[in-house]
Amino acid sequence: MKALLIVVLLIFSATCQSTTWAPSTVTDPISGKQCHVYKVASYGSYIYQWESKFDGVYWPNTDARWRWDCRESGYISFGSDFSDLTEEEVERISAFLSNTPSRYGGQFERMEAIYKLRNKDDKFWAWFYRVKAYWHHSQADVARRESIPLLESHTEMLAPGFELIQAYFVLGEYYRRINDAARAEENFALARSVQWIDGDGLHQTGSEYIEELIQERLDLMQRQLP
Repeated sequence: MKALLIVVLLIFSATCQSTTWAPSTVTDPISGKQCHVYKVASYGSYIYQWESKFDGVYWPNTDARWRWDCRESGYISFGSDFSDLTEEEVERISAFLSNTPSRYGGQFERMEAIYKLRNKDDKFWAWFYRVKAYWHHSQADVARRESIPLLESHTEMLAPGFELIQAYFVLGEYYRRINDAARAEENFALARSVQWIDGDGLHQTGSEYIEELIQERLDLMQRQLP
């Protein structure tokens, strides 16, 4: 009976933290034909506690089904900005794909190459390399190093608020991962010190959610000391 109860609880826990998708079709902006994709159907706040939180990226960007891949043309994009193309971007991407083998690189590599033909700013690329770090464990530190200067530049343009707090936290986490403890602690301290006004007009300092992540990382750093 005890074993059965444990199994039931595990199934219940997994069910309560599940996400669902719905098959759909969208128009490929390159070929004009229908492309089969998956759209988000349901999820819960539990996604903010999954491992990707340390890179400051969240589901559905952590799920391969959110990479909408039109195999006929070769066009691929995250579902969030799939159709946000200018005429010039369509021309550049079409030219690239017409001269590119249909199985160019891996799926993520092809998507990165296509995004480089789109009008994306440093804010996007700071985020993109964080997603890349999550997906490519063997290249994670390379992607994090690419993201660091973009994130540092991005923080200078952000108004006080959660986005700035998270950017400082991710910088601290990335410096921790490349063994620069001083800069890690410096950015964690900056995240904790941001003063801002929330949606209810209340004055806040830092973020309770980010504070939990910072404390976890500081504890980890302390345990790793010789």
